[in-house]
Amino acid sequence: MRVMLMVFPTRTHVYSMAPVGWALAAAGHEVRFVGQCNPREVASFAETGLDAMWFGTELDIARHRQLQVEGNNAMQGDFRISESRPERYTEEYVRNVYEHWVDVFRWTTPDSLLDELVRFARQWQPDLVVWDPMIYAAPIVAHAIGVPHLRMMYAMDQTARINAQYRDLRSDAPDPFVEWMSGAVARFGADYDETLRHGVKTIDCHPSYLRYDGVDVDYLPARFIPQNKPMAIPRWVLEEPARPRVMLTLGISNRQVLGVEETSVSDLLDGLADLDVEVIATLNASQLASVRKVPDNVRAVDFVPMNELLASCSAIIHQGGGATIGNAVVNGVPQLVIPGTTWSERGSAVAQVKRGNGLLVDLEAVTPGNVRTGLLRLLEEPSFRSCALEVRDEMLATPTLDDLVPEFERIARCR
Repeated sequence: MRVMLMVFPTRTHVYSMAPVGWALAAAGHEVRFVGQCNPREVASFAETGLDAMWFGTELDIARHRQLQVEGNNAMQGDFRISESRPERYTEEYVRNVYEHWVDVFRWTTPDSLLDELVRFARQWQPDLVVWDPMIYAAPIVAHAIGVPHLRMMYAMDQTARINAQYRDLRSDAPDPFVEWMSGAVARFGADYDETLRHGVKTIDCHPSYLRYDGVDVDYLPARFIPQNKPMAIPRWVLEEPARPRVMLTLGISNRQVLGVEETSVSDLLDGLADLDVEVIATLNASQLASVRKVPDNVRAVDFVPMNELLASCSAIIHQGGGATIGNAVVNGVPQLVIPGTTWSERGSAVAQVKRGNGLLVDLEAVTPGNVRTGLLRLLEEPSFRSCALEVRDEMLATPTLDDLVPEFERIARCR
């Protein structure tokens, strides 16, 4: 069987999809990443050990970010897909977010790229396409050549949520997603159907409490598999800490997509400065530029393998990215989330507070005192650790991607 993987070309997305490629390759199938080249992320694809082929023009995310215009677009302004407060879900909000993101998906799917991809797919003849929720070129290509396709989540399912909200408006107006996708597949002699929204099924490697109720999606739950940048592990990472160890990370998505951090690094470090803990902060020189003095209890490192470090941590403070949550979950670590606004960060944080394995401090509420209070609660109240271990055990009892390969093979045969 030949499998085409199609992913938004940034490290977080590439690493999130790599495990399904490994599972399929280990079962003897031919697996290949196919899509646009981000010149700053070529190494991320190579680090997975899977083949990659580039089509269309380069997609330099950092350059596009620098050219981004001000205003109410998908990534900034008044209508962000990351909004999770129900009282803000007005009709104006739902319509604007839905239409903004249809525009984003159309932007990542130019006709010239589709033409190249379909030509290649007709030549290579994949049996299955697995795709990232940002890359709607994938279901179009799959429809064009008549093969099944599976969507694979890298975080909470925001597109399913906004689709459900838009559907519930019960408007007679044409659906811009249906209009766009109908025209796109018609160019290749295919007809629209609803699998173009969410795939035949959706692979989801995140804990069940991060799934929305009321969305029309057929999920295939799978165990989260940590994937970090390959590097030698420093010996101190595996040494037993003398006092509670806390990881602080702001991830890389904000720097890649927004170009800035959304919270104050100084406030975070000041909130941890006088606590009897060992803080491992994955902060680079630019992130530390505004910090007058790194506290004595903080070890600042540019990068450290997250999964290996979390095995010895008592808590983690982070921005709410899907991969960070997954790493924390499989290690049973309570989480203090200061949610960003790129995708599903706040929704994930709210879900974790409800589940009992984490807390959140909203961006506008970040002060040294609030960070300190939140962390102390995670360290001193046993319920957070107990719940984190329950969630870990639930995740470890979920089928692995290797377990699901026969189901992927069955889907591929249903042409």
